Amino acid sequence: MFKKIMQRWERVSTGRLQYWRCLFGVGLFAVGAFSVGVVPVFMLPVAQAQTTRLNPARDPQQVPTARYGRGESVDLSLIVEEWRDRYPAISVYTCSCNADTCGDSAVWPFRDFTRYQPFVALGAFNATNNEDNGFNCFDMETGERP
Repeated sequence: MFKKIMQRWERVSTGRLQYWRCLFGVGLFAVGAFSVGVVPVFMLPVAQAQTTRLNPARDPQQVPTARYGRGESVDLSLIVEEWRDRYPAISVYTCSCNADTCGDSAVWPFRDFTRYQPFVALGAFNATNNEDNGFNCFDMETGERP
């Protein structure tokens, strides 16, 4: 009977946490429950409850970076907000074009920039790459170069 319950539980549960909770519960209550022939209610498989996400996933085609990459006019502060939400440990750099034209239309954001046009970069690697393409970049928080 124990083996059937465990097999059924493994089929129903979707994560290891529920599996280990079941094993822990079996360890605590198996002796008393099975000695009298009763299966504790907590050991029966239950339907998985839908959890509500605090920050629901956005449509990947509607996030500011995707829209900006498609050529739409998007406020750069929305891109910075998106990056800080998704990548809080990575620095965001603000860049400005120093030449008549800057950029590499073969990579994101797939456009060229004119002198003094602002732009943002996620991480030191991307900021350095932008500097190689004519931009001048600084960390938004510390003011340091990449």
